Amino acid sequence: MNAVEIKKDIFWTGVKDWNIKEFHGYTTPHGTTYNAYLIKDEKITLIDGVKHYLSHENIARIKSIVDFSNISYIVINHVEMDHSGNIPELMKLAPQAKIITNNAGKLALEAHFDTTGWQYEIVKTGDSVSIGKHTLAFMTTPMLHWPDSMMTYIPEEKLLLSNDGFGQHYASDALFVKDAPFDSVMEHAKSYYANILFPFGSQAEKALNTAGDLGLDIEMIAPSHGLIWNGKEEVGAILNNYCKWACGGNEGKAVIVYDTMWGATATMADVAMAVFQDAGIPVVKHCLAVKDVSEIMPDFLDAKYVVIGNPTLNNQLFPRIAAFVTYMRGLAPKNKTALAFGSYGWKAGVVKQIQAIYEELGWQTVEPFEEKYTPKSDVLEKFRQRVEELIKL
Repeated sequence: MNAVEIKKDIFWTGVKDWNIKEFHGYTTPHGTTYNAYLIKDEKITLIDGVKHYLSHENIARIKSIVDFSNISYIVINHVEMDHSGNIPELMKLAPQAKIITNNAGKLALEAHFDTTGWQYEIVKTGDSVSIGKHTLAFMTTPMLHWPDSMMTYIPEEKLLLSNDGFGQHYASDALFVKDAPFDSVMEHAKSYYANILFPFGSQAEKALNTAGDLGLDIEMIAPSHGLIWNGKEEVGAILNNYCKWACGGNEGKAVIVYDTMWGATATMADVAMAVFQDAGIPVVKHCLAVKDVSEIMPDFLDAKYVVIGNPTLNNQLFPRIAAFVTYMRGLAPKNKTALAFGSYGWKAGVVKQIQAIYEELGWQTVEPFEEKYTPKSDVLEKFRQRVEELIKL
């Protein structure tokens, strides 16, 4: 388990978690990585830790390069447990090391662990620490996606150690984006943003603006999850996508999400899809019986129109619909135009719960549409007109 050099005297010491299939309710069918880094310099520095149960691999890679007694600093960019889980173990091996983090990071470490005897150097945006040939420059990025989140920049190498920013939940034999299918890596990055960073678009925009204000010249982005972006073309591609995703823009597409018991809601979803297609609007349709919520959310980044269909069960939202709208509500997509529809057997009005969420999110809407039992042709025509009304908003 050797470390891998990614720049002169800068090494990847992370681990790959091939077996994890879920992360905070977000499905991760391709696993993930917990990337950590080591800088070999006058003051040897570790950047971040890993999840506790893979600590032995991280430690083995560090030992392949240096002795723990020679480590001067451990930079903690983020205290969430997939990054800091083995920090107590690292501190036992290197008790002389000083932790570099921001004030929120220190408070979070103290809330998670017994930090008795730990030494700190507290930093903020614009601060820097010389470790010899290399300089560590810091940029705090609060709520991207925790209060303590920050990034570390090494100007001599034009390298940004971006922690959760620009990452992907993707385990691969490859370490660099160039060694994997580019479109696939970008889809993983899009899924990561949609399912984790979606609510923090304004914070992402602020971070991008701060990086510009600081004049950061970036040729490599090494995130804490997934593959490393290397070269101006790759870096530019992921930065441009983050700018697009963070600003809440869309590509005018439509996304239909529904579930069904006896086919009524599915029939209406088919009608909605046909209306969008006839109008020349790109559309995707997802049935929650076969699609996980986290597979659907990336489509919300591109969508202008959102249509959600519910089959009423026991005078409530259908369980998978209820779970989806709860998940979506937490991610808080912006600037959508939406319609709620559904079918019912005994009591109408349940789709108003979906409508209420639309209104809470500040979306434009048309009146919800419901039908009792199986919708006949005249009802489907009225529903078609409702979808056309949506498009005209």
